[in-house]
Amino acid sequence: MLAIATATAGAYGQEQAEDESEQVERAPAQTEVIEVRGYRGSLFNSSAAKRESQGFVDEVFADDIGKMPSQNLAESLSRIPGVKINRDVTGEGQQISVRGLGPSFTKIALNGNSIAIASDGSLGSGNRNREVDLDIFPTELFSSLAVSKTATASQLEGGVSGFVNMRTARPFDAGEDGFKYSLEGAYGDLREEINPRYSFMYKKTGEEFGVLIGVAGANTKSRVDGYEAVSLFTDGCTAQWDNPEHSASSCVDGSQGLNHFFWSPEATADYAAAHPGVNVGDAVDPVATSGLDAETLDTALLPYLGRPMFTYGDRDRVSGLVSFQYRPGDNLDMALDIMYADASKDFVRTEAMWWGRRNYLHQGAAIIPEDVTVDSNGYVQSGTFYNSHIWVGSHDYQEDLSFLSVMPNVEWQATSLLNVKASASFTKSEFDRDEPYALYMSPSGTMTFENGEVPSFNFSEDPASPDIGWTWQQEYDQNGDGEIAADEKFGDMFRIQRNHRETETKGLHLDFEYGEAPDYNGFKFGIAWDENSSNMRSFGGTAEFTENNVIGSDAYNNFADYLGPSLVNDLGNSISGYSGYTGIAQIDWARLKEATDYNNFDAIEQAGDQFGQTVGDITEEVLGLYLEANAETEIADRNLRMNMGVRWVSTDQNVATTESETNASYDKLLPSFSVVYDVAEDVKLRASASRSLTRANPSDMFPNASWGGSGIESVNAGNPYLSPFEATNFDIGGEWYFSDLGYVGLTYFEKEVTGFTRSDSVTVPFTELPTYGMDITSIGADREQALLECGGPSQCTTVVNTRNNIDGSTTLSGFEAVWVMPLDFIVEGMGFNASATTIKQDASDEEAIITGISEWSYNATAFYENEAFQTRLTLYHQDGAASYYSQGKEVFSFDRTQVDLSASYQLPVSYDMTVTFDAYNLTNEPVGNWHEYSGIAFDAFYPGTTYTLGLRGAF
Repeated sequence: MLAIATATAGAYGQEQAEDESEQVERAPAQTEVIEVRGYRGSLFNSSAAKRESQGFVDEVFADDIGKMPSQNLAESLSRIPGVKINRDVTGEGQQISVRGLGPSFTKIALNGNSIAIASDGSLGSGNRNREVDLDIFPTELFSSLAVSKTATASQLEGGVSGFVNMRTARPFDAGEDGFKYSLEGAYGDLREEINPRYSFMYKKTGEEFGVLIGVAGANTKSRVDGYEAVSLFTDGCTAQWDNPEHSASSCVDGSQGLNHFFWSPEATADYAAAHPGVNVGDAVDPVATSGLDAETLDTALLPYLGRPMFTYGDRDRVSGLVSFQYRPGDNLDMALDIMYADASKDFVRTEAMWWGRRNYLHQGAAIIPEDVTVDSNGYVQSGTFYNSHIWVGSHDYQEDLSFLSVMPNVEWQATSLLNVKASASFTKSEFDRDEPYALYMSPSGTMTFENGEVPSFNFSEDPASPDIGWTWQQEYDQNGDGEIAADEKFGDMFRIQRNHRETETKGLHLDFEYGEAPDYNGFKFGIAWDENSSNMRSFGGTAEFTENNVIGSDAYNNFADYLGPSLVNDLGNSISGYSGYTGIAQIDWARLKEATDYNNFDAIEQAGDQFGQTVGDITEEVLGLYLEANAETEIADRNLRMNMGVRWVSTDQNVATTESETNASYDKLLPSFSVVYDVAEDVKLRASASRSLTRANPSDMFPNASWGGSGIESVNAGNPYLSPFEATNFDIGGEWYFSDLGYVGLTYFEKEVTGFTRSDSVTVPFTELPTYGMDITSIGADREQALLECGGPSQCTTVVNTRNNIDGSTTLSGFEAVWVMPLDFIVEGMGFNASATTIKQDASDEEAIITGISEWSYNATAFYENEAFQTRLTLYHQDGAASYYSQGKEVFSFDRTQVDLSASYQLPVSYDMTVTFDAYNLTNEPVGNWHEYSGIAFDAFYPGTTYTLGLRGAF
């Protein structure tokens, strides 16, 4: 129950606690701490901090952080207006975005310093830009979280949308010395196992020196059921033989559409068995059997490799904090904060794909449609499909993540007017993911398809059984000799997928404050040096591994022996309306790795990762100088506070891949201004204007240059010279504080953002190609001849296909509202707090449209507490939003409303012991996306509900 209020918040809280009728006096310059108890106490400190803040700032304090049913800091921050949470497929919050812009546009700081986390994002993706995953940070080790939505000169730059400072606990924070603990068991209703969670904190303070040690960890046995499509929805065409030897197949003449899969013109075994009088090989008209007209069948859309799936495994996480604080007198405060986190995942992801990609007729894989229904938008709603195959993909994930931060700092009141702050920081994070991927094929059978909340697939054989005739590849006896030769096996068997990422940050900051109360009347100035680096590596070698380790192995010759029953037998039980197959035969990964000597294979470094993205290194050295002035006066006998400042920042970037390296530099000037006016005693009006920046996405900057053909006409390259994203920000709003706890607030904001990029082509002199990372010293005989024919290096030009900044901008505008309301006049200890945000955008160029913006998001918490009992019910809602575009079609997220419950009871014993109960995601809200239209699921993941029972105490 530690909380740190800002100096002004502390003074306000003390005065209100003593006598609500007294006028609040200004806090002294040094930080004061007050102890808060319960959710009301944390709301009190948040209200007080907001009341005395300059600009538009919201804070969450320790009791709120530690006792809400929040799995990590991302969850805690989501209760702040304007903050949106990005969730992993487990439903757990992972990243945050502020006022609509994505996670890369929010600057995340730890104790005021830059950090970077090397983790790789959610399942099936990769963190490639400036995102910071927050799911390794447990709430128990932090005292406050502050979100600044308007920039000030003294803040580190880098957040177009906002600046988030996470403050770790320190010895001289409020609260008594001693030992605090929590022990919890979390029960997930999908996995049906109890997962231990724990936290311990010890602090000891003396007259001058204090130490705090904290540890928090969890072992989570998780399961997620879900559904996915790959990349797009697609259509098929009626296949025809190209020659009598059945060596190839293609679409009939005149077929339209994407044609990614094939309808069979010949009766298959299961079709013949279901239709008396029909023999295998008889001619079949798939248009007639489908019940559709030829044009509708030719363009009817089905999910591309649509697949029920599940993840099943463990995650271990432990985080530690050590903080030393030394105060030899009132004018000196020294601290050293060391934080370490380690997380590992060991889980299987298994997906049962309906094979509808390149299912060639000559490989015996084309399908026959029957009784197909299609909606008005062209999407298949139901049907029966003969000669279908299930193509299973099984991933075996082994992930390890580490994070270390060391942050010493000192604050010295040198004179009565001069305060000096000096800090240093170092963080390092490493992430390794080993993700071998094995694929195997069912025999042919009959598939029925029924669309719903997610599609339901049913198969004539049981996919959960290992004994239905699975093979490592699609096998088809083309020549009819009764034997399967090597050239009669088709498709992938095994993929090598390994990734390594490493981040490092270093910083030295020196800040000066001049004045008796520099936050009100005085000056601040300082210098900041930061160096941030991110190194990404990807390793493969699928072809080499297949040739040398798979083919000829016992697993290759006896693949069915390496399969076992499904890990789950109720797949989809948590999905409303699902009626498809309920399990997937599971590969024995330990035996497969042993049979192929997987652990001794030396993977080969690749230029790109399994997501098709270039990998490399980026290092940025940043020097910042700032000057900030604060002034206070009276207008019409009412207080007016002003803050104005400017920050100059210089950035040197080095961007490199395995083949090339480039450098770029730029300077920016970032002014800021804010004002707060006391319209009435309890009414504050605020306004601010500022410029802010976020540096360009590293994934767009890698100089992955390569020739576009055999000549010198074109080059494909990243652009290391991209300008940063910049924003001009305006805010106006205010609050009415009608009690020490309660207030209502409304803010209008507008943000014009530039710096968006598009795929582009620019013509440059041949001699300038090295600036794009292209080696022109050794280009080969053909290109040397082409160079000669166009007049030599000084005369020739080349088209560079890259990404460039566009001239257009996007304006985001919206409102944020907040209401904190005690209801003591109804029932003592009752109340609620709620906030809502609405955002709209206006893009001058369609290339600058921002994805991921929810028009509405809101949350509300109803609470009741007395001396022994506390309970809270919290609702979070986010409207669906365009996530990205696939083949020109919008993929947009589900509307999502999550409900959590938290309760605690102080036991009537001599020791400080409290029983806690939390219920997380009570309604099993999924995480997912629609494809173009609501009701056409692109992906959906159902994490279930988690119930936690625990014991907290102190002695």
